[in-house]
Amino acid sequence: MRSDLHSGTYQVHIRKGFTLIELMIVVAIIAILATIAIPSYQNHTKKAAISELLQAVAPYRSEVELCVYTTNDVKKCTAGQNGIQANLTESKSRYLSSITVNGGTITVEGKGSLEGIGYTLTVQGDLSKGIAWTTACQGDKSLFPTGFCGD
Repeated sequence: MRSDLHSGTYQVHIRKGFTLIELMIVVAIIAILATIAIPSYQNHTKKAAISELLQAVAPYRSEVELCVYTTNDVKKCTAGQNGIQANLTESKSRYLSSITVNGGTITVEGKGSLEGIGYTLTVQGDLSKGIAWTTACQGDKSLFPTGFCGD
């Protein structure tokens, strides 16, 4: 409070707003939270996008299995032959770049935020032994479901 001795009146000054230090502390807290949250969010987004790569291969996998049972020869199981659809080389998907099938091996490649990430499924076996699949992943393996990459 401030008084004016000559007039006998009092003036009250009320502060409005935040001080510079208070604002700087808020900005620092937001920056710290952002450095933690943004990479975590990006990682979760990539993990969700991986599911698109995993689901897209299902028809090819079924077709390769039918091919093995029909021809009894894994090497004959190539895209465009023996009931297997043609390779997908230009996908309109946001994350899926291509799916190729050659000799019983299915290769899936990502694009966009999944550039450099993909996997191969390789079928082994025949009518007498049955069929088994092996998986090899490319890129950041932590994005794939636990145990998927054959680890």
